[in-house]
Amino acid sequence: MHNSRLRATLATGLATLVVGLISIGSVAAPASAASAADGRTLYKGSSLYAISCDEDVAALTLFSIDAATAAATAIGAGTPESEAECAGQAAWNPVTSTAYLSEWLLGPSALATVDLHTGVSTQVAPFTLNGEFNGIDSMAIGNDGAAYAIQDDMLYSLDLETAALTEIGELDADSMLGFSVDPTTGKFYAIDRTGQVFQIDVEAAVATPIGNVGLERGTYSLQIDTSGVLWIEADVRVGEGEARELTAQLWSANLGDLSGSTVFSGTIADSEQTVYTESLLLLPGPFVPVTPVEPAPPVVDPAVVTPPAPQLANTGVDAAPLAAGGALVALLGVALLVPAIRRRRRASA
Repeated sequence: MHNSRLRATLATGLATLVVGLISIGSVAAPASAASAADGRTLYKGSSLYAISCDEDVAALTLFSIDAATAAATAIGAGTPESEAECAGQAAWNPVTSTAYLSEWLLGPSALATVDLHTGVSTQVAPFTLNGEFNGIDSMAIGNDGAAYAIQDDMLYSLDLETAALTEIGELDADSMLGFSVDPTTGKFYAIDRTGQVFQIDVEAAVATPIGNVGLERGTYSLQIDTSGVLWIEADVRVGEGEARELTAQLWSANLGDLSGSTVFSGTIADSEQTVYTESLLLLPGPFVPVTPVEPAPPVVDPAVVTPPAPQLANTGVDAAPLAAGGALVALLGVALLVPAIRRRRRASA
């Protein structure tokens, strides 16, 4: 189970405190913070959302997010009757077109769905393992609709109808609060609080480190778009004393160049205030394969084209005897012509 504020405070630790102190004075007002950056744009046809973990807005409020600027727009009024303090990593089921999230409660954490049109969340059931309540840190859903969850260093399969967990195996890594699938390749990836990215073999329960995004701050959510771009939420503390608070920054990085391609979009904020979240949700756009261009046939200059010799009709008669007969007729004509010429000469004499 999770208490969002307490968990976030303990998880970030001294390293996050140092980063926060460095950041004091460098973060602009909420609205300008969200509009000042120039981040990546989403893959065509994709949509990015976030579910609140902010005590200043209604529980589980859904926001649409402008990926290039991190500007947030509320969808609906959240789920005020929910006892959830925070939303954990969300996931999209491409088979059923359903969005899921984990509700972090004072009691047992639970699986829930969220309506992307109304913003209303509906609890499915508390997470259980062997019949006992059990929380999770993150979850992801594959292209085939199969769901998985991570808690600490343990990988589970997740039943989306009952929220029951089944142990798969122990991963050689922990604190992976961001978990997602690449919608193009079907491969799973996770990110820990230090920005280390792992490829997750969900069948063998193996976490293979592939690089670090180099954010040097707490990273709590991960989504991947169709072009292989990672979308990451990273925590930054701002303010001093009692006014000190967590803010959520939106970053992106290319899966093929994690440390060298990191781009900052902005601090997630609506028109009035920053919006803290630990739960990004991405609906991937359709993958459109590039059709190879067939080379055009070479253009032949008509001036140099030699017309083919006319072909005689195929009569089925061998041409050799015809040629011989033609030659014989010609010789016969010459033989007849010579005596005629002689007779004419004698007559004239």
